[in-house]
Amino acid sequence: MTEYDELGRLERLRKASEIKVPKETVKKRKVRSKRKARKVALKKWSLNISDD
Repeated sequence: MTEYDELGRLERLRKASEIKVPKETVKKRKVRSKRKARKVALKKWSLNISDD
């Protein structure tokens, strides 16, 4: 039974370490996409003003 307990503990540790890393990368992706969207919106806005 102790082998299974150790295996379960190692599995939980592995899952916990895997979960922490992607959250940070997802946050960075969201920030990058927001920045890109702002740049695109600003370009469209400046083109609209110059056309008028």
